[in-house]
Amino acid sequence: MEINTIVLVVFLFLILILLVRVISLQTQLNELKRDVERLENGSGLNAHSPLSYNASSVNVSPLTPTPTHADLTELDKELQALAQQGKKIIAIKKAREARNLSLKDAKEYVEYLERL
Repeated sequence: MEINTIVLVVFLFLILILLVRVISLQTQLNELKRDVERLENGSGLNAHSPLSYNASSVNVSPLTPTPTHADLTELDKELQALAQQGKKIIAIKKAREARNLSLKDAKEYVEYLERL
């Protein structure tokens, strides 16, 4: 085979690989758009409905309202009690496990509950 033919085959192969990657990224983008629309429309996400692109679900975010003292769940009341008893680390650990939160988010959430 001539060098031009080899170059052409390699070029076509690279185009095919890039096309597959673009399609994959477009699919992920569409999933993210649906998730954003869901959050904007108020249907939101909870701890039992993970995002469609398999990221950790977060029950507390700037887009969702934080609970007030009147509508605390049993877990929130338990976390609040632990924090007020000086067991903040245990409360943060439980929040992370129960809500799939990052360390920072769990700490902020427990501190918020402690202030209620």
